[in-house]
This record gives sequence, structure tokens and C-alpha cells, in this order.
Amino acid sequence: MGRLLSAAALSTCMICTSCAADLGGNEGDPDTDGGLGAAALAPGGMARVTATTLNLRSAVGTSATVEGSMPCGTQLAILGGPSATPVAGWWNVRWDGAANGGMTGWASGNYLVAESAFSPTMCGAAGGGSGTPGDPGDLFGRARLAVGYSYYWGHGSWRDDGATLGSCAGSCPSCTHAGQYGADCSGFVAKVWQVPSASPIDFDAHPYSTANFYADQTYWTQVPRSTLTAGDAVVRRSGSSGHIALFETGADPFGAVWLYEARGCATGVVHDLRTVDSSYLSIRRN
Repeated sequence: MGRLLSAAALSTCMICTSCAADLGGNEGDPDTDGGLGAAALAPGGMARVTATTLNLRSAVGTSATVEGSMPCGTQLAILGGPSATPVAGWWNVRWDGAANGGMTGWASGNYLVAESAFSPTMCGAAGGGSGTPGDPGDLFGRARLAVGYSYYWGHGSWRDDGATLGSCAGSCPSCTHAGQYGADCSGFVAKVWQVPSASPIDFDAHPYSTANFYADQTYWTQVPRSTLTAGDAVVRRSGSSGHIALFETGADPFGAVWLYEARGCATGVVHDLRTVDSSYLSIRRN
């Protein structure tokens, strides 16, 4: 595969001295993520499904027996989790609305949100879409396929097979990556937004750094924080580090919102509920 790397991204690579955001580091750590605070599902609470359909399985992992298929918006009671072994991020849930009157099993946390954070727009924008590259349906179709892929500094590509996720180990500037696919935060948003031009998701490209997203306004425009809408992005830049994430939904754009982001080496590309502080600008694809 070919790859694109801008002069700005190259210069960022050359001066990588911190472990934040676009510089290949640990922006997923709660104390060093540059103003994004995490929130989590919890046992005893309620959750909703955000995938078009989500399998309820008999045990942890995609090889376990499928007990049922839950449509987007399905309400679940959280019994426990996430599982530590063999696959992290799986939750033990009860589906009271199942055809048999009640069903218990395991579901991937990548496609669950807390009941209080659920919005019908999560289901409305969840599909692959067939419109223009900037259409929210297309945006979230691409973003959803990237969830689970590894953090790959200076890169941006993934596939729709879920079998080529790659792995990242260590911390910036000495982190190591295994596999052909993955993305860092700016590579992820550029690919999802299809800027500067349309390209297949499995074509490796990294045309912009967070410095570009923060300062330039060629393919995107800064908008008021209060007008954030599905498919916009939030970006920060401080010195030689920064971070960018794709906004999905949230009742209060100054509080907890749902994001898709290449969060860091320890987490890879995730769909999570986070708080976004005032250091972040809001930008919209033109």
C-alpha cells in the first residue's frame, strides 16, 4: 500500500518529545489526555445497544455461541464486567425484551452506551451510508469499522474484516507497532472525513497532523462549541502535541459527549464517553 505523509506530519515526527495525542503516546491515560475525561458503564446500571445489530453471546469472545441478535437501541441491564480474560471490554448483560421473556449473556462494550447517554441519533447515524464522503452516515460507517484497530502513529488505514487489528506496545517516542493497519488520532479523523480527497479505508494515508486540524481551514471550518453536531470534530494543540476526536452525540457539548477516537497505544481506536474541556476547538468538515 502507498501512503501519504505531509511535510507538517514529518516535522512533527522529527520533534516527537512528549507522549500526548498525535505524537504517538499515551493520551489515553486519564491524567495526560489533554482535557478529555473518561466515563464508563457500570455493573448495576442500564445500557443501550448502538450497533445496527449486536450479538448476545454465551461467553466472552466472538467465538462463543450467539444466543440472540439485539437491534440498535435495545435496553440491557448490566450484571457485571468488563471481563478481564480472555478478551477485555465484554459485559455480562440481561436482555429483558428478548422474545423468550429474558436472556442473559455477554456483549462487546464497543457497542454499548450508558442509558443516560443514549440518543436515538446513535442509531440513525450508525449505518454505512451511501451518500457523499461528508455525509454523517458515511462518516460513522467508516468510524465504526475502525473500532478495535491499534494505535499506529503516523498512519491511517483499517479494513472491514476485524481480523487485522494490529497491536501497539510501549510509549512515545519508543512505542512499537505490529501489523499493517491502524491509525493515530489525526490519521483516523482524516480517513473518516475523507480529506483532502476520497480514498479507500485500507489505503494508508496520514495527510495532516493535529497542528493542521487546529490551525488550517481549507477542508474544515471552526464552529461555535454550542453548535456541535454529529460528524464534527474537537481538536486541541499545545506546543508540539495535540489530539483530535470525532464527535457523535451529547446533550451538553461542554460536558460528557460520545466520541470516536484513536486514543492511544494502550487503547487503540475506541468509541467512548468523555468530557471535553475548553482547550478544544470545534471544527466541521466543509
